[in-house]
Amino acid sequence: MSLAWRWGLWVCLWASSILGENVIAAEEAGGFPPNVAFYRGADAPLDLLQAFDEVIIDPATSAMPSPERYPHTRWAARLEITQKDYQTTPAAWLEKTLTPLWEKGFRDFYLADEAGLPSMEQFYSTVSAEDHWLSLALTEIQGKFKGARIFLRNHPSVAEASSNLLTGWVVESIFQPYDALQGWFLTVDQGRLNETLSQLHQWQEKHPQIPLIDLEFAQKYDRQAQRSLAQKSAQAGLIPYVTSPEQGFVGLGKLEVMPRKILVVQSLDPGAAIEEGTGSKILSLPMDYLGYDVRYVNVNEGLPEDITPDRYAGIAVFLNKDVIDQDQWRLWFLNEIHRKVPVVVFDRFGFDIDFETARLLDLKVLPGGYLPGATVKILHTAPMIGFEHAPQVEIQDAVGLAIGPSGKSLAQIQVGDKIMDMAATLPWGGYALAPFSLEYVGELNRDYWVIDPLKFLRQALSLPAMPVPDTTSENGRRLFFVQVDGDGFPSRAEFPGYDYGAEALYDQIFKKYPIPMTVSVVEGEIGPTGKYSALSPILESIARKIFALPNIEIGSHTYSHPLDWILADPRYGQQKEQLSMQIPGYTFDLKREIEVSIDYINGRLAPPGKKVRVLQWSGAANPTAAALEEAWKAGVYNINGGDTLPVKPDGSWTDISGAGIAKGKGDQDYQIYAAEMNENIYTNDWTRPFYGMVRVLETYEITEFPLRIKPVDIYFHFYSGTKLASLKALQNVYEVTLKQPVFPVYTSDFIQKVLDARHASVAMQEGQWRIRTGRSLREFRLPVGEVPDLTHSHGVIGYLSVPGGTYVHLGDDQARVSLLPVDHPADRLPYVSAATAYITHFERQGRTIRFDARGYYQPYVLLSHVDPACRFTVDGGEVRPTEDGRGRLKISFPPSVGEQGSGHGIEVRCHD
Repeated sequence: MSLAWRWGLWVCLWASSILGENVIAAEEAGGFPPNVAFYRGADAPLDLLQAFDEVIIDPATSAMPSPERYPHTRWAARLEITQKDYQTTPAAWLEKTLTPLWEKGFRDFYLADEAGLPSMEQFYSTVSAEDHWLSLALTEIQGKFKGARIFLRNHPSVAEASSNLLTGWVVESIFQPYDALQGWFLTVDQGRLNETLSQLHQWQEKHPQIPLIDLEFAQKYDRQAQRSLAQKSAQAGLIPYVTSPEQGFVGLGKLEVMPRKILVVQSLDPGAAIEEGTGSKILSLPMDYLGYDVRYVNVNEGLPEDITPDRYAGIAVFLNKDVIDQDQWRLWFLNEIHRKVPVVVFDRFGFDIDFETARLLDLKVLPGGYLPGATVKILHTAPMIGFEHAPQVEIQDAVGLAIGPSGKSLAQIQVGDKIMDMAATLPWGGYALAPFSLEYVGELNRDYWVIDPLKFLRQALSLPAMPVPDTTSENGRRLFFVQVDGDGFPSRAEFPGYDYGAEALYDQIFKKYPIPMTVSVVEGEIGPTGKYSALSPILESIARKIFALPNIEIGSHTYSHPLDWILADPRYGQQKEQLSMQIPGYTFDLKREIEVSIDYINGRLAPPGKKVRVLQWSGAANPTAAALEEAWKAGVYNINGGDTLPVKPDGSWTDISGAGIAKGKGDQDYQIYAAEMNENIYTNDWTRPFYGMVRVLETYEITEFPLRIKPVDIYFHFYSGTKLASLKALQNVYEVTLKQPVFPVYTSDFIQKVLDARHASVAMQEGQWRIRTGRSLREFRLPVGEVPDLTHSHGVIGYLSVPGGTYVHLGDDQARVSLLPVDHPADRLPYVSAATAYITHFERQGRTIRFDARGYYQPYVLLSHVDPACRFTVDGGEVRPTEDGRGRLKISFPPSVGEQGSGHGIEVRCHD
């Protein structure tokens, strides 16, 4: 039996019989064997581990992960068997150990000895009492726990005698023996290795339906050694997984998952809000665009110990205040470099670089002091310097550092006879010292990037050119959503025809433009217990009318509209100035602001079948982690905050926020930012000009060209309906935006994509990118010059090349993507080039494609490589597409009404 034939058989049997529908079918997956991982540490990084098909975890430190969050990965509980356990009966052991795990949802189990002989030695040992006990245990498991899947560690005689009871067999340390007691690696005897492999191959030929997994160990931070070991194992016909001896590290096999987190270290006063740091304001956008989820820490409040290269792609340092404990900071910094986590420094290191530190960083410390009258001369800058502003260097900016032979200078200056490198990349990362990072322009009160942050981060952190989760787009079209904060709902209209501005918005915006919009109210403004209780009946009737519109999604803008959520935090004490409304008898209460305001809207204002979906933060939109968790417990999404407001001619990337900010570890602590700012900003705090909202169109343009870095967000308040100038400005923004190639969606749609992007896994397996994402995110971006190879990719429905790269459209929540150069001869398969609709159930049979499509406003699909002679149908009725002038065919269809509107079945039947 040939090795290639065995691989194919294992894949088919695993995918169809062992992992069932939760794993990509072998034929669709392109012949890949299953990917199996082992993890024994606490706080398992599930987002990374979900890239594997089966993961063995320790139930003592990890709960059963959510099948809804991770639908394509099976989780096996590691059952540690001790010598004491062997003294009991298998039935008693199962009752004590396996039964509780079964009740917690585990269905897969990994039986592992406490110690046991190394795998190779077991081939030369006799059948033991432990082997007999294990065989009985396997029989007991299959008899009592129907459907249980069992993986066995070592014990060749049991794997042979009880093979029909096994899902997989795990052998250890075949190529690199490890002495767990002594903590060191041993040299393998080649003759013994060959004999062991021979016996393993014989077992495989007898049991080709059972995956044989080789668990190997290597040094934790030596990724290259791990890759080499995995390659040896795979070449021998085994399913490899290489990790650290303690198994608390995300290892690799034939699949290697990319870490998608970056730690940003800031220096703030102890207790300061994390969003006040320069790093969170300046770096969130570049990190978003590059595809990374950011964790922020304050160096003056302690530093984390869990930053390892399997989980983190790098560390970015942006210190705008002094570091209190510089010695501790330096030790932590050097330790992370020892761990091989890339580090990039902006502005300053935050500690004095002595000669020993310089040696470790391959830097040279130049003696201080300059002759009187010395001047600064810029000798050299890399093309990435001068991105938004040229550096303005003064002699006091000079830092006496020069790079060693391993570095590459990006900015070099001379002061007297000293030549200094002010920006550089090195094997450990890189740095860009002030003023070669940012330049502050006082007359504009704004920072500008001197160094190109995207190019610098890519180079300094050695970031891979991987597919990037993209939350700005769907099917190549820019997302467009509307969010309305409830402020000003009781305000009177200042022009004829309407009593209240809210009524004007109802007629002139909400009904006029049948696109998705998320509209909120402040209960304390319109409710019977609020500030304007006498007006409550009429105001509530207007709100009910608005919420009844089919295109309106409902939001809450809290009860009393707090102006500052940090001041409202109980740790700071009650402060009345935090409230925009003084409601008689009311004392600030977090639950009242969030959960109870939501209950009020659901109970008194929302029509049947609709509920509040979004909590829209008020005032400074700076919720604490406690406030975020309260919204999460209430079952709604959250949005607002951020400061995206660049306008011409002086706009900068520093004026643009990322998608959100993490104020804790989970989604319950994640604040979603508004994509752009509202009319209050563009009208100078609602002073004038009241038509200032039109300038948001400049912001939309800046965030679209030359790179699409944000979706379109028309964000305003109810008081925009009170003045004719502001209402006309708003209508102008709508009209211009709807003429652009945008895809209107609900605010909650956008939020779900952002949350999905945080958790998406991207892995490389044998030249293919393997992607797993959530239920909402369907768009990834490839680097410029690359397109998907549709013939050899799976789960890809199309793509669109633009100046910033290639948007890849997924048809489901997982895909395998093979790549081609953009100028490679195309395979000519038909595909979706762009669409203003969600596309599901995509099928391809030769050159015929079928799919369902659902869009909210004038939806259409653009198809490439489709012959006009093909037969086109929508819901079974034949239609004729139109040509768009670029060789693409356009199919239009009716919009779906409301969030749950039904879609349309589309078929393009072509001859092969």
